[in-house]
Amino acid sequence: MSGARQEFVLLATELRALRERAALSITELAGKSAYSRSSWHRYLGGTVLPPWLAVRALCQLADEPTPRVRALWELAEAAASGRGAVREAPVTAAPAESTGPADTAVAPVQQPAAPEAGPGPRPHEQRRWSARALAVTCVLALCVALALAAALQRVRTPEAASPDAATPSASGFHVGCVAGACTGRDPGVTLCGAEPQTLLHRLTPSGAGLEVRYNPLCRAVWARVWNTRLGDTLTLSEPGQPTQSIAVHSTHQLNAFVYTPLLGLRAGRTPLTACLSETPHTPATCYRLTAH
Repeated sequence: MSGARQEFVLLATELRALRERAALSITELAGKSAYSRSSWHRYLGGTVLPPWLAVRALCQLADEPTPRVRALWELAEAAASGRGAVREAPVTAAPAESTGPADTAVAPVQQPAAPEAGPGPRPHEQRRWSARALAVTCVLALCVALALAAALQRVRTPEAASPDAATPSASGFHVGCVAGACTGRDPGVTLCGAEPQTLLHRLTPSGAGLEVRYNPLCRAVWARVWNTRLGDTLTLSEPGQPTQSIAVHSTHQLNAFVYTPLLGLRAGRTPLTACLSETPHTPATCYRLTAH
């Protein structure tokens, strides 16, 4: 799967979740926006990059704040346009047409125009021009090879970074934080919510679903619930760290995932506790696990 395709799938997955939250069929979605049913089929299927105005319209219909979805859209747009985070260095000399590998391409040398009249060049002038053309061609080929070698070296050998610096994912984009720098931040805005691992999946006695999720690039965890009720409170804690929590305070959260801010992990095995407090007079349902 290409990098661009991966970004399209991430965006399309989020768009499908928003459509389901808004409880709209594709026909209804087309009727409430400026885009046709066939266009929405392509956007939701991840085969075509939707325009931002279409994405924004769906966010408004699903009552979803735009910053997190805007970040996913910008990743997909950058991958589609070739402006991804990892790119080869520009090569100034390139052939008009090339059927071989890029590192063997040789830039063409423009031949001088033949004179309209008069005798042709003498044999020694032809030899001098051929030598000059060969030298220019060799220099240009060497420049191309050096530029490509430098680009490959940058891709294969990433620059050293501090432990809390942003880290690139396998698909080329950068997450917004690492470890302790993530604590208290939004999983979507930092892109830590892309392709996470699920450390815990439980169904609470009241029927709510609860998960603890982890992104190894960010070295951070967060908890989320669904099928909630007004007044429910979700917390995620680690000894010695600030507890991260979120409360269900509006009706539009009842049919959506509700998730805590991130909690950055320290080195080694980390004990975690996720709790869902469903009513003020009922003991919280808590689950304990260890992340590492």
